Amino acid sequence: MKFEEGMKELDEIIQKLESGKIGLEEGTKLFERGNELAKQLCQDFSENKGKVFVIKENLEKLIEDK
Repeated sequence: MKFEEGMKELDEIIQKLESGKIGLEEGTKLFERGNELAKQLCQDFSENKGKVFVIKENLEKLIEDK
């Protein structure tokens, strides 16, 4: 799943939970799914943040070497 798709799904879950128009069982399932999504999205974000940091460091070294 793409990061953006996960964020969209998480946003939809939050809206449903905040609406107060769902039952306890559905709300519990949505909360569990939202929690799984949030964990995955945080992990994906951290991994990509690390990649960007490495690229930035490599570019800075390349510039310094010139």
